[in-house]
Amino acid sequence: MLSWGLAMVTQAERLKPGPMFRNRFVPASAPALPRPDGSGDPAAMDPRIVSVLEAVMLGLDQPQSLKHYTAQLRISPSRFEHLFKKETGQGFKGFVRAARLAKANDLLQDRTLRIKEVAAAVGYGDVSHFVRDLKRRFCRSPAQSRSPSP
Repeated sequence: MLSWGLAMVTQAERLKPGPMFRNRFVPASAPALPRPDGSGDPAAMDPRIVSVLEAVMLGLDQPQSLKHYTAQLRISPSRFEHLFKKETGQGFKGFVRAARLAKANDLLQDRTLRIKEVAAAVGYGDVSHFVRDLKRRFCRSPAQSRSPSP
């Protein structure tokens, strides 16, 4: 038997989430985690994906990198995308964009915040990009989102 100096790792050890995802704190204001079947039961979801969803929801103002999460979970990007889509019904980038825009729509109701501040609070560095995405998602501009709908 050849020794390459590598420790044998079991399948369970390889799939165990890294230290970043051990703390499962979710604030009361966090929305329910999505499920394609509509159940919204995070207990039935893959724990790796639940931990990523929690991290994304807590850090919407931070850059969200698929590479970062796949490295922490020690799985390939394609496997991560497959699991994420299976558990949430949408891709990772689409989920992050939808979560940011939903939070932005809520923040826009606070008229003391400028649109630029709302964009920054949900991770958009470019206000024009934020406005474009918001219009695509809700069919109205940030200013229209602030006015009461008829």
